[in-house]
Amino acid sequence: MARIPISIEKIIIRNTNQHLKSDDTITETVQYLLKLIEKGTQWEKTITCHRDDLLKFRNEIDKLLSTTTTSEILNISIDKAKIVDEHYRTDPLCQNCSYKLSSRCKECLFILQSPLERQLFLSLLKSYIKFETQYPLNWQGETISIEGKTFDDKFNNFKEVLTVVDFFIEKRQAKLCVYTDGHTYHERTEEQAKRDRNIDRKLQELGFTVLRYTGKEVKENPEKIISEIKRWTV
Repeated sequence: MARIPISIEKIIIRNTNQHLKSDDTITETVQYLLKLIEKGTQWEKTITCHRDDLLKFRNEIDKLLSTTTTSEILNISIDKAKIVDEHYRTDPLCQNCSYKLSSRCKECLFILQSPLERQLFLSLLKSYIKFETQYPLNWQGETISIEGKTFDDKFNNFKEVLTVVDFFIEKRQAKLCVYTDGHTYHERTEEQAKRDRNIDRKLQELGFTVLRYTGKEVKENPEKIISEIKRWTV
């Protein structure tokens, strides 16, 4: 993450009035030292100012930030920004979220497929577990692009894709494929359940570990899920 190359220090200047015949009187003056470090250079520009100057500077920043739109901050279309703002107003998962107006926010709202995935996504982030979302694998267990793939295109056919993993985690010797299965968002027929079992079996043959969690587990006991994932990655 880029950091603004500005630092601020408080300077206390002690003044002694030595013209008085009694004990010297000491007064203190507070000033502030702003340091601007030019990127890629070794020099610093310093400015000394008073509290009123800092307050004015802060107000100018607040004014500028208050007029910056969600679309501008996230670099998304106005229509998508409206979706984000609506989530911020009404979505419980967005309330007090630490990742508002960040790239993780875009990933959560526009890449993930269901609230269950989003809930586990936030739990993984808070646990500092490195992962990738919506991770496609081919039948050889290699990552593959799904851009433009359809079942009708013989040159770019979706049949080349074994699975799109909800959360892929690779650390040390572990390669975890983590899925969330919620009845509301993943209504599975017997045929779909059989397909999932076949995918799990193939992934295991390729050296992956498959972890599937129900909606009830994700909602009621995310700590247990995180603990289990960590056991595979430490």
